Amino acid sequence: MTSSSPTDDDVFVPGGPEAKSQRALQRKGRLTLLAIVAVCVLPLVAALYFRYISPPEMKAIVGEPLAPAPLHFELLQRMDGTALEHSEVSGKWLVIFAAPGACDDRCQHTLYLTRQARTAQGRNMARVERLWLITDASVPNADLLAAHPDLVMIRATDAKVFEGLGGRENRKINLVDRRGLLVFRYADNPEPKAFIREIGKLIKF
Repeated sequence: MTSSSPTDDDVFVPGGPEAKSQRALQRKGRLTLLAIVAVCVLPLVAALYFRYISPPEMKAIVGEPLAPAPLHFELLQRMDGTALEHSEVSGKWLVIFAAPGACDDRCQHTLYLTRQARTAQGRNMARVERLWLITDASVPNADLLAAHPDLVMIRATDAKVFEGLGGRENRKINLVDRRGLLVFRYADNPEPKAFIREIGKLIKF
């Protein structure tokens, strides 16, 4: 009688199909758990990293933020002597620049910059009004005015107006919000792209 030895098919193999399937399920479960942990924890780790280890570089504000203060519209006059009422420009942001009527090269550069800043706003351009506060009795050159047809020219004689705008001779660009409040002040020659970009962000409010 011949004894038969067990074949490979008759021997139980610990790593058989059922065990392999079980291990695959366990592996899938662990991967799912790790994915859930990663989704929950990684944002926190990233926030802590950028907060304490490598904070991102902050973009500087171009203008100087001001404590909101009302502009004295009742003290402003148009060139023909009539008063400039806030109702005429309500709902708009005002870019105000003060300079003598002769308007030297520095003055002309600032007027050009404010014109470009307004034009660059595209469909939002109507939200911005430019005011040139002429600080003396001189009359601006006709060719200069022709280059700035949207420019509103005004005069002021009361020191309160110049005090609010930073001084008669400071050549600053002042920004008045839609409520008639002075909120930002800029140098007369800010970096053009940064100035235009910041104006664009502000006038959306």
